[in-house]
Amino acid sequence: MEASKRPATKDDVEFARRAHHLAYREVVVRQFGEWDEGRQDTFFDTGWTSAQHEILLCDGAPCGYVSVDEFPGYTHVRELAIHPEYQRRGIGTAFLRQVVQQAQARHVPVRLGVLRENRAVEFYRKLGFKEFDRTDTHILMERNAGPETTGSGLRPAREN
Repeated sequence: MEASKRPATKDDVEFARRAHHLAYREVVVRQFGEWDEGRQDTFFDTGWTSAQHEILLCDGAPCGYVSVDEFPGYTHVRELAIHPEYQRRGIGTAFLRQVVQQAQARHVPVRLGVLRENRAVEFYRKLGFKEFDRTDTHILMERNAGPETTGSGLRPAREN
């Protein structure tokens, strides 16, 4: 498996919307009791239009999307959504290791928020993230800029 990424384009919106809905449906129902398609479309549209995104690729095929902001004091993973067909293949791990390495070079922590009922909380913990706060809906996590193991395994997509 070759994991890579590329900048998102307007042609990626519907793929990303489907990936978002499929990746979040179960956790939203578990946490909030129901799935409202229109409301989730609004959440997706707001998030997609308010930030830059990259498309994650697995062997050249779109498999998810990410958005990361770099601030002077920390790096913020705004969103990491992996299509369920591609989850548990190491794609999210490769991406987060790359983000952590870049943050380490800047000597800043990596922060993210995850819905309280999302099973990804354990995934983040295994990668060294620790809870530092909570909101009504999210667990806020941080990984300090300490030493990290080996390379990310995620490469920019090749230009054709």
